[in-house]
Amino acid sequence: MSYVPRLGLTLSVVLALLLGLTTPTGAAAPAPHGPPGDWVGTWSASASGTVPNTPTGYADRTVRNVVHTSVGGTRVRVGLTNVLGTAAVRMTAVTVAVAARPDAPDAVAGTMRPVTFGGASSFTIPAGGEVLSDPVAIAVPEDGDLLVSVYTPVPSGPVTYHQVANQTSYLTPSGDHTADEAGGAFTQQIGFWPYVSRVDVRGSAEGTVVAFGDSITDGNNSTRNANHRWPDYLADRLNAAPGPSRLGVVNAGISSNRLLNSTWNPNALSRLDRDVLSVPGARAVVVLLGINDIGGKPQHREPEPIIAALRQVAAQAKAKGLRVVGGTLTPFGGSSNYTEELEGVRLAVNEFVRHGGAFDAVADFDAALRDPADPHRMRAEYDSGDHLHPKDAGYRAMADVVALDQFRPAQAGDWVGTWHTAMAQALPGTDQGLANHSIRNVVHTSVGGRAARIRLSNVYGKVPVTMGRVTLAVAAGPSTPDAVAGTMRAVTFGGAPSVTIPAGAEVLSDPVPFAVPADGDLLVSVFTPEPSGPVTAHPRAYQTSFLTSAGDHTADERGSAFTTPTPAWHYVTAVEVDAPAVDGAVVAFGDSITDGDKSTTSANVRWPDVLADRLAARPGPTRLSVVNSGISGNRILDSTTGIGGQNAFARLTRDMLVPTGARTVIVLEGINDIGNLAHPDPVALSAALRQMAARAHASGLRIVAGTITPFMGWRSYNDERESVRQAVNEFIRTSGVFDAVVDFDQVVRDPADPRRLAAEYDSGDHLHPSDAGYRAMAEAIDLRQLD
Repeated sequence: MSYVPRLGLTLSVVLALLLGLTTPTGAAAPAPHGPPGDWVGTWSASASGTVPNTPTGYADRTVRNVVHTSVGGTRVRVGLTNVLGTAAVRMTAVTVAVAARPDAPDAVAGTMRPVTFGGASSFTIPAGGEVLSDPVAIAVPEDGDLLVSVYTPVPSGPVTYHQVANQTSYLTPSGDHTADEAGGAFTQQIGFWPYVSRVDVRGSAEGTVVAFGDSITDGNNSTRNANHRWPDYLADRLNAAPGPSRLGVVNAGISSNRLLNSTWNPNALSRLDRDVLSVPGARAVVVLLGINDIGGKPQHREPEPIIAALRQVAAQAKAKGLRVVGGTLTPFGGSSNYTEELEGVRLAVNEFVRHGGAFDAVADFDAALRDPADPHRMRAEYDSGDHLHPKDAGYRAMADVVALDQFRPAQAGDWVGTWHTAMAQALPGTDQGLANHSIRNVVHTSVGGRAARIRLSNVYGKVPVTMGRVTLAVAAGPSTPDAVAGTMRAVTFGGAPSVTIPAGAEVLSDPVPFAVPADGDLLVSVFTPEPSGPVTAHPRAYQTSFLTSAGDHTADERGSAFTTPTPAWHYVTAVEVDAPAVDGAVVAFGDSITDGDKSTTSANVRWPDVLADRLAARPGPTRLSVVNSGISGNRILDSTTGIGGQNAFARLTRDMLVPTGARTVIVLEGINDIGNLAHPDPVALSAALRQMAARAHASGLRIVAGTITPFMGWRSYNDERESVRQAVNEFIRTSGVFDAVVDFDQVVRDPADPRRLAAEYDSGDHLHPSDAGYRAMAEAIDLRQLD
């Protein structure tokens, strides 16, 4: 039997399966997306850990989460999370309903609605990932309660949850009871929220305020099931305010959370992207963090590190266009950790919050709660009894000092990403970091600007890493550590020449006045003076950078000290420019074919580079930059232990949704799942691509999907895998899920045998294109689809 008929038979079966499973019988396919419009967050809970003693999840059990809305609407979306899970979790039924009352699992009759994901009633969330449901038509009450019920049929892994809910939710002993209006099957009460992470609504609200904090934002010691946390009271005030402007409030507090260290929950900077910067409709953030850094263990007896971290939170939020309100730290005299020395740290931090200039406004929670006769202590009528957490009256007093006019819209300015790399791994052999090393990263810009900012990453680090000095310069050439004379600039962070990056986090520098060349090369040099932990890196840069173990040479214009070449980018993850003429960034999100595997080293001829050249060559000013979020070996559905980094779901927020100026994303993913899984599933891959499109659209991004390129001749090729590739490509071309499609497959395949790359486009391994192939891919993109 010839190839074409044999493949056609297999493909027809696969496509029938695909279409049958992604759209339930009798149900219409989801409508094409519109702009984010008036979708806003009405409730959220930040992932804080995994449920103790549940190593294999909640097999054959139903969770019914009770959640409280801030604003209402006519449609709802539900976010589910597995971000701290270590295995994929399967959910085969999810529902949402209006709760009959806040302290029971019963639904208001007639309000139960099934929740779907790309039209399907079930979904598998990869480890580290989150999913967002299709819109559900339901009358969501303002200042009301919803039931979000989830059934997990089979064992999975640890259950991601928000530990301190101050709200009763429920579990069944067994079975799928997601659609039950009566709550009789839910016999076990729990005080935490498993799996559910957010609820968005579409209605009359114009934006969302994010409360970002620790246990005092989480509402510790407030009345259970009463929704008397200070963000709840703030929502009540906003709802009662006169005028048409309406704002939701979502709570991103985690009990015991810190700025500087992760404990049993992730530190604040490591969760900033997920819990604040990607919240739908986010307009402002109220930051109340630091008391656990002062009073917890280890105790921080100097205010400067806490102040530096607060500056970082403010800088990154402002870079995303949010207004930032700083909350002063509340009194803790009389609590078990109080000392006069630590009180001095609190007062110094509060002086910074009030007068340091980092915030757009201040909410003086300290002044609201402190005892006038003894300002180190909380007033008795506001004290829950532990002398740290307020009671309901104290939380109300906190909300009352927040000025509602502080939440007017802000602007992110003219900043846009000009270069980016997705961090992929902790570099092998660097368990103690690179003490006394200088690293000179060579990076290539897409657009120029009048100033620059640098992002540094420790997302794969296990401990904080200190950058003793950071510099920026124009490179004398694309493959040299030498700087153009006179271009070397010091890079600062909150005015300081050094910065310490918490484990799992990123930091953003101050603006550096600097003539950044378009389509040019920069040197980003960092000095790490002390042992730290594993070095966060992008191992396959297809660009030569340089190292020296001989101390701080970051300010050297001549590169003679940098004697060791490296194929990896260390620590640096992005360069952003102040470019008023540029309208936004195109994010290329993919695997090795986006990363540029087998392209000429240091030549910048990956397909995103060529795309940037084409955009720059259009008549008129260059309106779009291009940033590269490709990782060689990356997969959609599972993470690898090697260079491939976290799966696409786990890195989606960091590498697709929040890059500065992101406007359009081009997704090219799936070949590593097809080529490495024993029996790859086109239904699962297509559903995952649908979910990526949904997440992009929810963040206001256009999404262009690239068809998966041929790979016959590659070591893992077989006819079954080829059938899967064809099925997924058919889905990409015809589903209508994406705003546009670029048919990379058609561009680079051999017309005589479309299973193969054309010889002139094949790098030689039959998977990765040559330089000519990458150019052909970039030239196939209709530039009008990116505007």
